[in-house]
Amino acid sequence: MQTLELGQPEVGKAGSGITYIVGANNSGKTTVIEGLWLKKGQYLNDSERKTPQTQLPEFKLYSDNTTVKKTVKLLRANAYLFIEDPDRANDSELFEIVSSRRHWESTANGTDSTSNIVAASAIGGNPRTQQNVQTAIFLKAIESDPTKYTDFTNLVKRVIPEFTGWAVGFESHPYIKYISSDGTNHKADFLGDGVISIIRILAHLFEARDTGLIIDEPELSLHPLAQKRLIKLIAEYAEKRQIIISTHSPYFVSWEYIANGAKLNRVTKVGDTNSKIFTLGTPTKYSSLVNGANWQQPFLMDEVAKEIFFANDKILFLEGQEDVGLLRNEFQNSDINLFGYGVRGYTNFKFALAMAKDLGFEKVGAILDKGTNEDLVLAELTQLFNSYKVVQWNKSDIRDKPETTYPPKEGYFDQSGNKKSTGLLDDYEAKIDTIKDYFN
Repeated sequence: MQTLELGQPEVGKAGSGITYIVGANNSGKTTVIEGLWLKKGQYLNDSERKTPQTQLPEFKLYSDNTTVKKTVKLLRANAYLFIEDPDRANDSELFEIVSSRRHWESTANGTDSTSNIVAASAIGGNPRTQQNVQTAIFLKAIESDPTKYTDFTNLVKRVIPEFTGWAVGFESHPYIKYISSDGTNHKADFLGDGVISIIRILAHLFEARDTGLIIDEPELSLHPLAQKRLIKLIAEYAEKRQIIISTHSPYFVSWEYIANGAKLNRVTKVGDTNSKIFTLGTPTKYSSLVNGANWQQPFLMDEVAKEIFFANDKILFLEGQEDVGLLRNEFQNSDINLFGYGVRGYTNFKFALAMAKDLGFEKVGAILDKGTNEDLVLAELTQLFNSYKVVQWNKSDIRDKPETTYPPKEGYFDQSGNKKSTGLLDDYEAKIDTIKDYFN
């Protein structure tokens, strides 16, 4: 049995309703997503069955840790038809799906409510085969309402500030056109894939609905800055609805949102036919590692370090950035993944290895410097993580370092990183304002 833990929305906590599904290619992420839209009347192809005919695979959805909300299973062990218990009268509880195939045509023939259009993605929501929902008709419905038109356009601009405008045009039939900065009209078919993708995702966020939402690979065709803007926007909506994100991008994984209740699930392949799901614990379990990303170490758990969530296996933890820089060449021809910039201190190895274990990594290594304190850490790690390989240098550091005494320095922040009072800031505010004015 495998369990996917879902984030629970909580107003006031950005990202609390986010559920991350991460893992390498072909690890089973899409299969996990498929389980969320299984319903009565659907079929299991014999070619897709990975369990013996005598076994009865089930999908259970829980409303809390113990209460089963519904069960979807085969009619009998050797059957192909799914049944549902309890028998649901409608599809209102199915997750809407924004599949990774998000292209849409500009033709806007037909009319329908925006709610019905986005709901259609839940009814036919197979993430592997889902056809495009009627995005153009959705936009046509929004365009007829001046307030909604302005609100939706501003929503797109929050992710893509350079986006100008759009409208419904007519050329033998209604179609969606976008308006470039020089006032030229173009069919929406010629929008960049990134803009099309954003509009498709925002169509679901814009429509005020309580149903869960699955977004498969939201990062497609988006540059990193747009990805950062999009996840911030998603996090706002995730205060009120469950949003599942299947992603290969570290820009979408936020420790802030995980601290607020978001769940991160890593899917990994076991053999040719099975997958396992591992769920990251609460951030307090790795507190020293995560909290180390402070003003002195702002890069500790950044996008480079978060690549650990997407690795297959073979993670090597080193003590600091010098170790990573000097040893990178030693491992460049192997498939060993060096973790970020190091764990930033021998005391953090315990938290790093705990995170790797919770994420289900089997091959994990660590290298410590030599020293009395490091000897104690080595003994602790060997006991706690006996399936991992922890080794220790015979020398006290990765490189020679002369003894140095630094002269005192005066700055704008005190030794603890607190900004000084106004009377002691000298030119600080003026220089900051100069830079802000320049970029604005």
